[in-house]
Amino acid sequence: MKKLSFLIVCLFTLVVSQAQSDSTVEKKQKTFNVSIKTLNNKMIKGKLYAINDSQLVLVKSFNNHQYIPAENIRSFSVQRKNSILKGALIGFGIGAVTGIVAGLASGDDPVYNEPVYDPFSAIAVSINNAFAMTAEEKAIAGGLGLGASGAIIGTIVGAVAKKKFIIGGKKEKFRDLQSEIMMKLVQR
Repeated sequence: MKKLSFLIVCLFTLVVSQAQSDSTVEKKQKTFNVSIKTLNNKMIKGKLYAINDSQLVLVKSFNNHQYIPAENIRSFSVQRKNSILKGALIGFGIGAVTGIVAGLASGDDPVYNEPVYDPFSAIAVSINNAFAMTAEEKAIAGGLGLGASGAIIGTIVGAVAKKKFIIGGKKEKFRDLQSEIMMKLVQR
């Protein structure tokens, strides 16, 4: 029990220490999948490579860039690459840790060993003993159950996590949104 608690504290400390950011770290570009709807209702999909005052630049394949002028864009939506997988993993992790901690905190179930002569009480005692679990068994069951539930919820959140921009073929609207789009593209 002490070893498991120590392990959880060490893992939590490691995660918190990795979350600290340094201002001297170079910024890198995030990868986004883009779905563009043009004014003639054509759908264009690809990875967002760059954005400037008048167009979006997509990477269709290696060394194959596609330039879409702002005047041709009705709307476009951006979604982080692998957002569904990341959501599922984060959800599983949160659910599993919650289930493990709750299972360990609830302790062992009591097991009755004294003889019972009443038949109805004997049935109740035998059912209770059949489903009695140790704290470790509860931690495993809770970790798997809540981990699976968390993974499902994380998958759903990752799938719907998109940002949609409506341009309507107006270059001025595109320029106004350019700074917001650039802020989403750059991370530490």
